[in-house]
Amino acid sequence: MSDHTDKEYGEDLDGLVPPSAALDIDKGESSWEPPPQLPSHNKKTCLFYLATIQAFLIIYQTEVLLGTTLAICLGIAFSTSYKHKHPKINPFSAAHIGHDYTSITSRYDLTLGSIDHWCLKGDDNNCRCEDPLEPMSKRGSKKWDSQHKENIKVAQAALMKIMASNEAGGAWDNYDGYTPDYDDLWLDGGDDDWIDGEGARFDWGDDDFTFNAWADEGWDEGDDGFGVPMEAPPSGGANEPTGIRHHNLRKLDESEYSLDVVFLGDSITEQRQGTQMGKPVEAYTGIKEIFDKTFTKDKGGDFNGIAMGIAGDTAPNLLWRVMNGEMPYGLTPKVWWVGIGVNDFSAKGCSEEVVLLGILRVVEEIQNSHPDDIIVINSILPVNRNLDGLLEHIGKHHEDVALKKKEKNLLDSEMSVKRGHIDFWPSIVSINEELSKFATKHKGVKFFNADSIFVEEKDGGKYMKLDLFADPVHPNQAGHKKWNSAIKKRLHEILKE
Repeated sequence: MSDHTDKEYGEDLDGLVPPSAALDIDKGESSWEPPPQLPSHNKKTCLFYLATIQAFLIIYQTEVLLGTTLAICLGIAFSTSYKHKHPKINPFSAAHIGHDYTSITSRYDLTLGSIDHWCLKGDDNNCRCEDPLEPMSKRGSKKWDSQHKENIKVAQAALMKIMASNEAGGAWDNYDGYTPDYDDLWLDGGDDDWIDGEGARFDWGDDDFTFNAWADEGWDEGDDGFGVPMEAPPSGGANEPTGIRHHNLRKLDESEYSLDVVFLGDSITEQRQGTQMGKPVEAYTGIKEIFDKTFTKDKGGDFNGIAMGIAGDTAPNLLWRVMNGEMPYGLTPKVWWVGIGVNDFSAKGCSEEVVLLGILRVVEEIQNSHPDDIIVINSILPVNRNLDGLLEHIGKHHEDVALKKKEKNLLDSEMSVKRGHIDFWPSIVSINEELSKFATKHKGVKFFNADSIFVEEKDGGKYMKLDLFADPVHPNQAGHKKWNSAIKKRLHEILKE
């Protein structure tokens, strides 16, 4: 050791400091080894956790029991509330009409007491439904009232041809029920006069002639509200009977005229007149031409027919129209073709049952006035809500499968502002099924299903043929052409029966 160390601690240090191998530098190598590692107890097995849980349950068993009971009760309450607000039901099942209306024999059998719900959404308040059994006009609308009067003109023109034909004995005064003022009884307020021509817009321009049996020549100039007064047609001479009862007042070959079919309905029917709410529509000009060629014999058609429709009409509106001039006494076609109903649920939000009642009420009214005529109910056409025209999926066993919300992808701008952006197809299927059942049980009533024209099956679903539609509701010219061809074929079958 050094002298300094000896002075501080003395010479004998061997007993004070234990020998250390780490300080034995002279040996050149260390014999030190680390102490052995003790086993780790940080990892906990599943058995440990199970034991912990068991101990907790034993200690707090009362609290655990009460908490579990409370959780179950809350779960049931929330689940019931959610299912009540968001029931998981098949829309086709929900659209099913439970009451059977096939056994009714007159309008008096139709009652409101059997209606389960008034509105399409399943309630009675969130819709603008009218009483389906009562006639309802829109005379507050000048456009509607004007088109209604135009339809009356169409009916008058056809009726005057019938009265002048051989079927009526060759003269108007030979027609059962004819009086000199016969044609002045169809419009409220008196004189509505008569018109010449085919349809609502005529070569003469108007019909402002009033027959007066006491006038010198049987004619008075008068204004019926349809236009300016006109000169009376030329007389055939002093020996010619006065008034409108002579054939020479008409420059038409009506000797063999018979009316085969009258089409009644809404905007889809009015398309055949080339108008929308009485206003000519350029896109409908071709539709009117196709209709005239198909349902005017003088233009090469197989049948004579007229169309009377008003855009936006519901079944109660049509009921009012036929009770107020569009089905005058003496207008007796072989077939009445009724196409109504789409506005009742799409614009008014009425339930399937209310729509059905409204259509049947119109049918019963026509049948009550014309018990020997045939009535054809046209199926309600599909309404598009999908860019691809998808209406429904077809399941593995061909059951109906409604569309999903994500498939409701038509832009709002492509839908009418009056129509809800929802899936109407289940409702249309349900109503058409009931109309078909009704027709099979009633003599003189037929059902025409237009799905074969406008709907096709492909890729595991049912699709609208979009190339036949101008918009989500109305057929285009090509659609009307195919539809008219199918109607013509069906009319041949009906009239041969």
